[in-house]
Amino acid sequence: MHQYFKDKPFSILAIDVGEKRDTVLKFVKERDLSLNFLLDQDTSVSSLYGVRSHPMKFLIDKKGRLIGVSFGYGEWDKEEMRLLIELLIN
Repeated sequence: MHQYFKDKPFSILAIDVGEKRDTVLKFVKERDLSLNFLLDQDTSVSSLYGVRSHPMKFLIDKKGRLIGVSFGYGEWDKEEMRLLIELLIN
């Protein structure tokens, strides 16, 4: 999904909760991931957004408004999800 939308006004940020920086860097390097990872070592961001399970996905529009939430694992690279995101960013 990150690669598909790389030239569009859409960004994916991964937020790691409660782990050390070195652990996250090792994970990213081993999997050759290209998206941006943020650290929430003290869980303050998770608390702010009411995270109750992992993974959790948030869609935030360009004005900073929360417009969608998804709990658990899902196949975000499916055509239906791409179409939904394209609809939202247009």
